[in-house]
Amino acid sequence: MKNILNKISSLSIIHRMRLLIAVPMVIVILGSLFYGYHLYTQMHALNRLALQIEKIRLVASLMHELQLERGRSSGYLAGKGKYDQTLLHEQRTKTDQVLHQFSALIKAQGIRPGPCNPELKALGAYRTKIDSYAITPVESFEYYTRLVGQMRSDYLAIVLTVSDVSLRNDFQAYTNLMAIKETLGQMRSGLNTAFWQGVMDDDLYIHLILAKGEYDTAAGRFETLASSQLKSYYDAHFSGHDVETMFRVIDLAIVNRSGMIQMDPKEWFELSSASIDKLRTIELYNIAMIESKLDSRIVEAQNTLVRVAVLLSLIIVLIFWFGYRISESIRKNIKLLDEYKNAVDRSSIVSKTDRKGRITYINDQFCAISGYSRDELIGKPHSIVRHEDTPKEVFVSMWQTILSGDAWHGVVKNKAKDGSPYWVDATINPILDHKGKIEEFIAIRSDITKTIRLHEELEQTQQEMINRIGEIGETRSRETGYHVRRVAEYSRLLAKKYGLSPEEINMLASASPMHDIGKVGIPDHILNKPGSLTSEEWEVMRSHSKIGYDLFRDSERPMLKAAAIIAHEHHEKFDGSGYPRGLKGEDIHIFGRITALADVFDALGSDRCYKKAWETDRILNLLKEERGKHFDPVLIDIFFNHLNEFLAIRDAYSDKNYYEPDC
Repeated sequence: MKNILNKISSLSIIHRMRLLIAVPMVIVILGSLFYGYHLYTQMHALNRLALQIEKIRLVASLMHELQLERGRSSGYLAGKGKYDQTLLHEQRTKTDQVLHQFSALIKAQGIRPGPCNPELKALGAYRTKIDSYAITPVESFEYYTRLVGQMRSDYLAIVLTVSDVSLRNDFQAYTNLMAIKETLGQMRSGLNTAFWQGVMDDDLYIHLILAKGEYDTAAGRFETLASSQLKSYYDAHFSGHDVETMFRVIDLAIVNRSGMIQMDPKEWFELSSASIDKLRTIELYNIAMIESKLDSRIVEAQNTLVRVAVLLSLIIVLIFWFGYRISESIRKNIKLLDEYKNAVDRSSIVSKTDRKGRITYINDQFCAISGYSRDELIGKPHSIVRHEDTPKEVFVSMWQTILSGDAWHGVVKNKAKDGSPYWVDATINPILDHKGKIEEFIAIRSDITKTIRLHEELEQTQQEMINRIGEIGETRSRETGYHVRRVAEYSRLLAKKYGLSPEEINMLASASPMHDIGKVGIPDHILNKPGSLTSEEWEVMRSHSKIGYDLFRDSERPMLKAAAIIAHEHHEKFDGSGYPRGLKGEDIHIFGRITALADVFDALGSDRCYKKAWETDRILNLLKEERGKHFDPVLIDIFFNHLNEFLAIRDAYSDKNYYEPDC
């Protein structure tokens, strides 16, 4: 079974489609053939039954004549010469005529003779015994009764082969009608013998009682099984004075055996025969009904068989037509999908993975950018191209997103086989099956390495420009440009330890070099004065914060907006004693609070034209004293908790070997 499924899975979609079409078509054909065979066998059985209807009709005629012959024979034996022998011979002639027709039918149709055949062959020998009075009336009665009974059994064997419920009910109703007729024939024969003998002996009485019991049972069953049409016909025809008289005589004979009425046997025989002949008419009507229904069933089966054949042909044609249309549609869609795939493969980096992240497909673009071959990538986890610079959180978020059934989009830094980095703009889509379960993932990427490198170059150029602009402000006051770089790195470290976002950290570090850019607007004689400033000069000097703010406040660029804030607020003090606006506590922007600490720490440790650099311990003592006054206490605590890192930055960007202040 597994091999079959593997072979099926290896087929193309067109061949699978053909297989899917072929399977139901074969099922439909086999089902139709089975149903057609069922209809054919049913029709064949009905035709066989139709052939046996003629046999049934002749059996009924033969039984009728034998029943009459039984009555005549009983009267002949009981009359002891008083009976008119001519009537018996005439009846035998009628019986022989029907028997000849019956034998001819059996021979012509090749029908099995049936169990009654040996008894029929012995009929001549029994007639001889009857003619010579070699047997008693009861023995003659039993012989003919046994012969009729065997014929009824032959008929019942036919009934058992009928599968149609309605027809079987009609045949069973006819069976009971035959039983009614036979039991009345037995009572006719028994009473005929009694009337000829003038006495009802024990054997005759027993036969009479048994026949009456069988009659009552058969009549009850006939009422149950006969159709309403047949019962109506039965009630209409089996009635009249002769029928009533016959039953009255039978009832009196059973009830009052010793004192039964004495009746002319000839009169009794004619009376009872007239009544039984009415049953013969009903019997023929019943056979005609069965024959008509049987013909209708045969025609119906033939028509159904034709309809099934036509419907099967139509279904096969439709399946082929729909299969052709679907196959053509699939071919067209497959062609379009191939074109779409080729278009995507030519323009994008494509890969597919299973639910565990193992690579199942990559295109040429993927191999080209990663430097790996297909054999090196197929079956490997996608982490084979992961760059260590990409945070694990990115991949955790990615897997959470796609495993939930949503698409993930983002920029990822990868690493090629030779170790070189490359960047892609990736969209990863989960592919769902018909039940909505994830089957695989497909990732479509664009190579944005050149864009990232250009962006990095622009950022570096921009940062360099910002640093240079910051240095302009510092060089006007004859301070080294390393000051702005140290302030930027101090600010970066403080911001990181404070818990600002990566974007805010980079923004602060990039903009902090411009904290004193407003000094470009301060006259040289004030900016570079070696001695103390007058109050008027100090006011001018303090205006550099406002000048720096005014330079950038109208910019729409986030970095220049940050530079405006830093320039404006880096001289504010936590206790509100700073300038230019006297802001207090957290009303001072965090960028201003951080830059203030970074600027003072570096300025006190650097030589200026108006002072010498302070010793480190003196600087640290001042910072502790100014905790909560000049500086944010939280930032002071961060500074001292990570003092070694700040001192390392100071040493890394030292300018002692490159600059001596010119005062």
